[in-house]
Amino acid sequence: MRRLFISGLFFAASLHAFEPKVRPLIDAHCIECHGADVQKGKLRLDGEVSMKTWIKVHDRIAAGEMPPKKSEQPPQALRDESLKILRESLHAASLEQQHTQGRVPIRRLNGTEYENTVRELTGTRVKLKDLLPADNSAGGFDNVSAVLDLSSTHLLLYQEAAEKAISSVIPVHPHLPLKDRRTGRQIADTGSNFKQTLTRSCFLKGDALVVYSKLPRYGLVCTPGVQGAGRYKVRMSASAVGAANVPVPVSYCTIDRGREPPVVRDVVDFPPGDPRVIETEIDLEAGEAFVLQLQLNWDIRATKKPIEDHTGPGFLIEWLEIEGPVDEFPSQAYRTLFGNAELMPKSVAKAKAEGKKPQDWSKRANIYQWLNDPLEPVSATPKEDAENLLRAFIPRAFRRPVEEDTLKHYIGKVHARLDAGESFVNAMTYGYKSVLTSPQFLFFSESPGELDRLALANRLAYFLTSLPPDAELLAADVTKPDELRKQTERLLQSTRARGFTENFTGQWLELRKIDATIPDPNLYGDFDGTLLWSMPEETRRFFDDVLQNDRSVLEFVDSTWTLVNRRLAEHYGIVEAFEAAAKDNQTGRQSDKETLPVSLSHGPIVSLSSVPQSEFRRVNLPAGSHRGGVMTQGSVLKVTADGTTTSPVLRGKWVLEHIIGKATPPPPPDVPAIEPDIRGATTIRQQLDKHRNIAACNSCHQHIDPPGFALESFDPIGGYREFYRASARTQAGIVQLAGYTGRAFYRGPDVEKGGVTHDGKTFTTIEDYKRLLLADPDQIARNLAEKLLTYATGAEPQFADRELIEQIVAKVKTKNFGFRSLVHEIVQSRPFRSK
Repeated sequence: MRRLFISGLFFAASLHAFEPKVRPLIDAHCIECHGADVQKGKLRLDGEVSMKTWIKVHDRIAAGEMPPKKSEQPPQALRDESLKILRESLHAASLEQQHTQGRVPIRRLNGTEYENTVRELTGTRVKLKDLLPADNSAGGFDNVSAVLDLSSTHLLLYQEAAEKAISSVIPVHPHLPLKDRRTGRQIADTGSNFKQTLTRSCFLKGDALVVYSKLPRYGLVCTPGVQGAGRYKVRMSASAVGAANVPVPVSYCTIDRGREPPVVRDVVDFPPGDPRVIETEIDLEAGEAFVLQLQLNWDIRATKKPIEDHTGPGFLIEWLEIEGPVDEFPSQAYRTLFGNAELMPKSVAKAKAEGKKPQDWSKRANIYQWLNDPLEPVSATPKEDAENLLRAFIPRAFRRPVEEDTLKHYIGKVHARLDAGESFVNAMTYGYKSVLTSPQFLFFSESPGELDRLALANRLAYFLTSLPPDAELLAADVTKPDELRKQTERLLQSTRARGFTENFTGQWLELRKIDATIPDPNLYGDFDGTLLWSMPEETRRFFDDVLQNDRSVLEFVDSTWTLVNRRLAEHYGIVEAFEAAAKDNQTGRQSDKETLPVSLSHGPIVSLSSVPQSEFRRVNLPAGSHRGGVMTQGSVLKVTADGTTTSPVLRGKWVLEHIIGKATPPPPPDVPAIEPDIRGATTIRQQLDKHRNIAACNSCHQHIDPPGFALESFDPIGGYREFYRASARTQAGIVQLAGYTGRAFYRGPDVEKGGVTHDGKTFTTIEDYKRLLLADPDQIARNLAEKLLTYATGAEPQFADRELIEQIVAKVKTKNFGFRSLVHEIVQSRPFRSK
């Protein structure tokens, strides 16, 4: 409140200086629509006007929208002079506010940052973000300080999340060894649902099992569930089958004791030919099993042939083996929090504390005995251990050196618990919870003005990794521009930068919504789980390639290449280009070794061996592919559709806000939304033409609809189309697609391509529209600079930032609009280096 009051006072003072100079323009050309009698758009300019309103007035005059084109226009000299005065006054007021109060209000860790930070500190694998209230977003990102509130509910859930994280690293029992090998036949004998799926989705070939389709919950190719959490080695003898003699993508999944379907952890390519041994390591929780799943929706009823005669893609499994746990006991995560404290059953710890003879537990092997009497840490010197552990933990948690009085405060709280007779584990858990719910942990420590080296190190780390700063970054003097650039480069080149890719693309391109809708199986039976997994992976790899190679940000609009696996290549109709892709440009190259290792973990950054994976290749896009850039990638096309239909309104709004950088106001409250005709009797253009006849709608739809119609040639699953699919019978009849085994659908009306932009430029294809966008490259770079600045600092661009953003755009323009160069310019900028 004080911040708003001070900035308001400054603006009020400057208002007296500039308002008389702009009043002639306002009174002569604006009051008629924005005065005492009429307030169009709820805008009134005849009285006291806020800074926010003056910014709106400035922007609308600058865009030529105010006064409206049909109204009498002011002399150009008056318009220019008024704009100049407004711009200078608003800039000065905004800059003064930044200097005195900072541009970023006090900011806490958001859910993703909290989970990643606690995981880095404790080694927990608990999904802590799911335990916390959902974060609000502003400017497209959920790390903006203005909307990151903190309530009593937050504090309560932070305590619960911290306790779960700490308790999760304490093993319930010693490693309970497991080694199990099952042949394909034994797997089929174990799963109850195999009685229904054998001869329909899979069949036995001797002792091997051949699978052609996605299998149901209670009939899976899986290991037994493990008794205890840990890392397990999984080995299998398997191969791809099918007349095409090509690798087949298979999902590595996990499943627990509940009723939820398997969770995909990775997709790998099984090679064709004779079965070969494939090996992986995976972290499993107690009760979880490892699952092999084919994500194809093949239906034998469409073939009218015995399954043994099927020649489509599938996999053969001779045997599946699991062994473990193979990780150390106790884990390094345990050592970090409890040091060398001895682990013993609670009953034994209690007996020792009471001076009684404990029971012998050395031969205990029953899991239920351990569940009823789990292990707990016991220290021979609890106060000394507590002090040493907390002195090591607290500076890491607070992400900076900590004063002795602060250390003694937390150590004293734990010692008091120990003096009161509490156990070592309970006292330490209390201490760690106190640290992980403290303001020094939850909030970023920043003061107005230039950030000190520790605050700047924290901002850089969370921007580029979504993780706390490592030891090297904390030790570096990043207030020096050369050192700041050096550390930026180091982080961008590290595996930790995966956090930037995941979280920036997840919000800028909305990849987090990839699972929000399920395509209608009655219309899109060609959609499958492999495609779902591959879509966001393509976009993330594309983003990484542009970033790592400093490619132009304009390639996000259009490019002559992309990164796809075979499933996406089939979906895009570019299999020949995929086959022709040079082997040295592959991502995830196949190995010649007989045993193929790959590692899977629950960590925030999953480090996978390159073999085997679903092979992504850098493909040169052939003419007529209609691909290039992110707008025509399957992930974006799916998140901008509802699973059944596409909407030029939704897609157009997405392009305006995410690619062009033009905000769209909400629709008038009294205008109903357009309901799509899923029968395919009328096209969306026919419906929108009626909608645009409403004057209140046309002002926005003239901007929204053109990019939406440019993408209308792509269906809800990202496939290119010439016509709509219809569920109701049409004169054109049933559509026949090669290899399609889903429910029949009908050919609906042809897609009506093309449109006219708000400024009268016509286009027919998506390629035409991309060329129109690229005619203003500065705006593409400007939009991305604004997005990066918002995400990097936790605050949306303010009026004083506009001039700086223009300077950044001008600099990167001389470097071919390089994306990596843009990131460096953002990091070196005044807003990034200041509060």
